[in-house]
Amino acid sequence: MDVLLVISHKLKDDEYHRVQRMFTNMVILPQNNFAAVTEHIQSIKYKFIVFLSFEDTLPPSWKVDELKLDSPVMILLKVNKLDLFVFYSFLDSVGLLSKPVIEGADKPETPPMLYKSIEYIEENLCESELCLETVSANVFVSRCHYSRMFKEYFGIGFKEYIMNKRVQKAKVMLQEGVPVTDVCYAVGYGDLTHFGRVFKRLVGEKPSDYRKKNARFGTNSA
Repeated sequence: MDVLLVISHKLKDDEYHRVQRMFTNMVILPQNNFAAVTEHIQSIKYKFIVFLSFEDTLPPSWKVDELKLDSPVMILLKVNKLDLFVFYSFLDSVGLLSKPVIEGADKPETPPMLYKSIEYIEENLCESELCLETVSANVFVSRCHYSRMFKEYFGIGFKEYIMNKRVQKAKVMLQEGVPVTDVCYAVGYGDLTHFGRVFKRLVGEKPSDYRKKNARFGTNSA
């Protein structure tokens, strides 16, 4: 395989198997020991290497620039696990991924229609009409079938995924000082009270409190 994905965190068994199943034609290396990562990279030649962290930075001891690799290197920070497959789709679209070598029975790959549905979700995330019915109809499968497949491959329910994506976008807007009411409607919620409940459940505090503590600009208006 031509692409190595180094995840700077140990993963639980179910997380690792889910990522491995999603990215069948990439080598996945979840490793918080940089010495082990270095040894692996020096022993195998890859066409492309990706260092990924779910945090703001790679661990301090990870001196990637000192590896002096011949292969192109990309560093992705603060990555949401649910967005990994979008990156995979990009690598596939530019021809960096070779077909997986399959021994014995076929290994399950993420169905193309799920990639297509995620693209649709990204394009329509802030539309109030976005729902399970509209997304499943867009990829021509039943609501129940799509819901089962989404949970099976991504490990999270469709509704929870949408809420997380919208709240992440809302947090960015609130940090920019955008009034809470404007944020509510901008990320696809038509009811301020409902938006507040969702935000507090996921973030642990009300949108207005989060804005006051984190806004980088003026917060005179609510």
